Amino acid sequence: MRSSLDSIKLRSDTASRVHAKVLAMQVFEEMLEIRDGCAQLVLDPARRLGLSSAKPSTDLPDLSASRAAYEGFKVVVQGLANMTDDAPWPWKAIPQTILQFIFMAERALDQPRKIRVLTDKIVRRLEFLLSISQRSDGNKTELDICVEVFLADVQRVIIRLRLIERAHPSKALAMTDYIAQVIAGEEEKMQDALQDLQTRFTVHTAYTVETIAAGFAPMQGTTSNTLDLAAGTSADVKDVAATVESTSVTVNATHIMVTQIHAKSTGLNGENASHISNQARLPAVPFCFKGRTALQAKIVKIICESLAAHIAIMGTGGIGKTSLAKAILHDDKVVQLIQDNRFFVPVEDLIDIESAAKRLAEQLGVGETNDPLSAAISALQSLPRSLLILDNLETLWFGNNAAAQKEVEHMLQRLAAIPSLALIVTSRGSVPPSGVQWSNAMSAELEPISLDAARDVFEQIVGQPQRGAEHDALDLLLAGVDCIPLAVTLLAQLAQLKNKPSALLKRWEHTKTAFIRTQGDHRESSVDASIQISFDLLAAMSGGTEGSQLLAICAHLPDGLRPSVFAQLLDQFDDIYAARYLLVAFALVSIGPKDELKMLSPVRHFVVRKYPMTVIHATALRRIYFGIAASGPKGMDDSFSRLAQNVAPEYGNLSSFLLHLIHAEEPSQELFDAVHAISEYSYWTVPSVKLREAFRLRLIAYPKWLVNCLQGIGRTRLARDEYALAKDNFQAALALSKDIGDRFQEADCRLNLGQCLRLQGSLKAAKPELLLAHNTFTELGRDDLAAKCAQQLGNIYHQRLEFDDAVAYVTSARDTFKRHGQRLNVAQSTKNLGKIYLDQNKVNLDQSKLSAAVSELQFALAEFQVIGEENGAAQCAMCLADAWTRQKDYDSAEKLLVTAREAYERIGDRSGLADCHHSFGELYLGQCRVSEARENFEIARSTFASIGHHWGVTACNEEIVKLDNSP
Repeated sequence: MRSSLDSIKLRSDTASRVHAKVLAMQVFEEMLEIRDGCAQLVLDPARRLGLSSAKPSTDLPDLSASRAAYEGFKVVVQGLANMTDDAPWPWKAIPQTILQFIFMAERALDQPRKIRVLTDKIVRRLEFLLSISQRSDGNKTELDICVEVFLADVQRVIIRLRLIERAHPSKALAMTDYIAQVIAGEEEKMQDALQDLQTRFTVHTAYTVETIAAGFAPMQGTTSNTLDLAAGTSADVKDVAATVESTSVTVNATHIMVTQIHAKSTGLNGENASHISNQARLPAVPFCFKGRTALQAKIVKIICESLAAHIAIMGTGGIGKTSLAKAILHDDKVVQLIQDNRFFVPVEDLIDIESAAKRLAEQLGVGETNDPLSAAISALQSLPRSLLILDNLETLWFGNNAAAQKEVEHMLQRLAAIPSLALIVTSRGSVPPSGVQWSNAMSAELEPISLDAARDVFEQIVGQPQRGAEHDALDLLLAGVDCIPLAVTLLAQLAQLKNKPSALLKRWEHTKTAFIRTQGDHRESSVDASIQISFDLLAAMSGGTEGSQLLAICAHLPDGLRPSVFAQLLDQFDDIYAARYLLVAFALVSIGPKDELKMLSPVRHFVVRKYPMTVIHATALRRIYFGIAASGPKGMDDSFSRLAQNVAPEYGNLSSFLLHLIHAEEPSQELFDAVHAISEYSYWTVPSVKLREAFRLRLIAYPKWLVNCLQGIGRTRLARDEYALAKDNFQAALALSKDIGDRFQEADCRLNLGQCLRLQGSLKAAKPELLLAHNTFTELGRDDLAAKCAQQLGNIYHQRLEFDDAVAYVTSARDTFKRHGQRLNVAQSTKNLGKIYLDQNKVNLDQSKLSAAVSELQFALAEFQVIGEENGAAQCAMCLADAWTRQKDYDSAEKLLVTAREAYERIGDRSGLADCHHSFGELYLGQCRVSEARENFEIARSTFASIGHHWGVTACNEEIVKLDNSP
């Protein structure tokens, strides 16, 4: 190995060094072969490689496999110097060390002679890995072997990079995340090799840093050879460029780096240096860019069809403005049309126009000048076509006073006046900067990406699709963050640390945006940090204080601040309309289809946590929403549909605000009444226990309210077929009502507990509870509630097929409900009576009972429809379908069952769905459609079992056994 290395004599000028890298890459390419359809890295010391005629050379030395491997690896390391800080190990240590000294050189531009010396030292450090092997005694070191093994493992990565190179020859190595994904997918051998390489690089990197640092120490003198080395680079750079351009992206990246260093130190400003320098400055193609394809194509079309397109990309923080701009920058059509005259200038960290003009001039390669903006404009005017992207303009635009904004506006106007320049500006906010006629002014603000696109982003970053429960958890998580690209990306990065979507969902439910961060508090690594920037800009604006206060109100209203509520807040602000305009302008809120002010979920949760409402505004909002809660329906009666319209549009806001108050203040009668009213409305529409479950934890010192709360939770769980949980709630409420000696509450608990036990099939346990409740209500003079107990007792006798007692109890209950004018309870009793008659007909084959059943059920159906009680109407439709099935009117029966099934699906009644499938089974059985009948019985049995409905499971089993025993 040593004899081969010693045979290589490099010239003392930089061009020779670059040519050696070209030669090494050619050797590396020669070593890649396809054998039996697979890529192979052939390490053959006996192989020879001829040079192209484009690069004359005579005495070419032999290159051993080890030397070629080192040179090839060295080229990769040099190329990776253009990558970002998040590049994976081991690519990180040496390239970033080299970059540190490049930055040192840039800060010392006022010392040209010293820079030449520093540059020489930097270039020599690029040969550091080679020098390690040159110090060996002819035997391979551990590092030699590790590098060769590692190169054998990464050959697949090299081949993939070749494919990328053909499509985007100047950007492949900048695709950091893609390379990480490729490497992560390799076999276990690859991981072992990486770990082994990391261990050795840790040692050698320390030595590298020490050696390079020693090269920058004060020197006693400078040799002529060192000066000639830097000077010679400028002369040779054009000669080498042609060879470099014809080789790989990796070599090109190395050439770019070396040329940039020497261009700064020697004043090189030629055509090739300018081209290479600009390409090196461009950011990478977004690794995972989803959901904006159509918008990207639309903007690219505008750019291609107009010499001077002016595009504003607006939106809230983290919405993907910069990613869209980068995607446009690297779009194939844009690259083909504008070629190398594409410039990307980030300005988020600049606070004045002078700094912005200077950075623009630097990006364009303009030298020192007293008027950098004019010089930059002159440079752009000299180009046939060009594209300039000013990224994150918000600090310059919003972070200054009116005079400074005018200067920014003037700069944009001068740039927009260049007839051959396509100008793109990205900025927070919804309204593009004034003074320029924007080509997309009416569609500048970005919306969140779709759920499908967000899921694609997450799964591409994580590297695997999510299935089953994790898929469902992921969708809930992504919907929770409103599919904002930054949040989606950070969540995926957290998932890479072995966090499943279900675990991330739990963290989101507990901490909201606070945990969505990877490292530090940078705008690109923390959702909170990104949102905070918008708040800082808002605070700097005139009227920003009232804007922040209005935003704090909106944050508690997930369905948006509706115009009717907005109007009631007018006297709480000096100028609420100005505050509204600011929030819209900063894209902190958007205007919904009904003119409501809406916030994205991450922003909303951030504001709730960081910026509480003032006492005055909280009091005003409390008054408004308590009034809305009180205006809702008190129960299911004729007025329910009308009064529900007062609550329905604000239900989400009411739930959110009441939940906030439950945690923020002590329980009060007003709060109890509001929670009760909204929870009861929810019971009849979309049953939810969320408010009451939160409230009961605050009611330990308020036992009567706690009993009521537990009862309400139990009834809601009963409506959701959660029988076991409902039973626990009713038993807890019963015990507490006994402790406080409240007989009425005790009887009510027994009524609900008896109903729950009956639905569970525990008829023996249910009956005594209902009898005790019936007797207590009778003693207390509440015969309407005693009638409810009688109705439940009738249901028990019905299930026992004791029809006479069942009819007696239900008829008695209905008569009592009629006396009290309780229309809903009358309809329910009538429905139950019809079901009893149906079963009497089925068991006793009494046709008169079938006619009586149809009559009762048709009356009950009409009543439920008038009242608006969808569940009761569905039950009647299903029972009538059973009656038509017995009369062999199968078409009418099937139509009614379809109607019932749709209703149950809409309201989420699993018990009703199970009953419906059982009825479908009976319908198909009557038509001799045995397989369809069996399928529906099995679905019904499974559903009954899932909700603990033992009586239903038994009924389905009986039908299935009959099918099994039939011939």
